[in-house]
Amino acid sequence: MRTFFCIFFVTIVFAATAQKDLNTLATNSWTAAYAEAAGLTNVKTLAPSSVLHPSEYELTIFDMKKIQNAEILIYAGYEVAVAQMKKMLILEAQKYFQIETGYTEESLTRAIRKIANRANTNDVAEQSIKQIGDFFSLARNYIEQNGLKGKPVIVHFFQKDFAKDLGLEPVAIIGPAPLEVYQIVELAQMKEAVMIIDNIHNPVSKPLSEILSGIPVVELINFPGPEGTASLHSVLEYNLSQIVGAIK
Repeated sequence: MRTFFCIFFVTIVFAATAQKDLNTLATNSWTAAYAEAAGLTNVKTLAPSSVLHPSEYELTIFDMKKIQNAEILIYAGYEVAVAQMKKMLILEAQKYFQIETGYTEESLTRAIRKIANRANTNDVAEQSIKQIGDFFSLARNYIEQNGLKGKPVIVHFFQKDFAKDLGLEPVAIIGPAPLEVYQIVELAQMKEAVMIIDNIHNPVSKPLSEILSGIPVVELINFPGPEGTASLHSVLEYNLSQIVGAIK
C-alpha cells in the first residue's frame, strides 16, 4: 500500500532562489517538515524527533546556540519551548513565524505557501503542494474504492480533520484527554463504527477498544519520526496505509 503511493512523491531538487537559504529553526519535526516542504534546506529543530510529546519539550542549555543563529523560528503556538523563549526574551520578535499544523489538503497548502512567501521559495513549495493535491485525490478515490467513503469512525481529536478530508465520517471524537467512564459507556453503544482512529503521540482508545473488541484500531502520526516517517508526505502515506490496511 505504502509502496503504491510512494511513486507519486518524487524527490524535490531544490532550486536556487533569489534569497539565501534562511538559517531556520523549527520547534519540532512537524514544523520542520513544513519548512522543508516549502523549500527551506537549512533547517534545525529544537525537540528531537524521538521525543514522545514534542509540544511539551523544554529548552536546554544546548539549544541556545541554535536559537542565537536562527534567522527565523517556525512554530505552531502549542509549544512549551516557545513560551519559555518569549518569557526569557532570547529571540527577536520579528523572527517568530507562526503556522497552522494539520493534515488536511487546505491547511497543508496554506501553511506551506505562507512559509514560501516569507522565504522566497515559491517554486519548490508549489511542487510540494501539487504532490499533496495528487495524494489526496488518489487517497479519496482509494477510500471510496475500498468501501470506506462516508463510513462512521470514532476518531481522536487530533486526527478528525484528516479522517474527514479523506471521506470518512467521524461520529464521535475522543481525546486529547483520557476517556472518562461516562464517555466509555456512551461510546460503547456505537457499534456501527467501522474503525477507531487514535493518535500515536497520545493514544486514549485502549479502554474503549477492549469493549468494542470487534472494531479495528489504528494509531496515526502527526509529528514525523515514528515508523520511519520523516516528512509530511511520508506521514500522509503511513496514515493512509494504516486506515486502508485495517479493513483488509
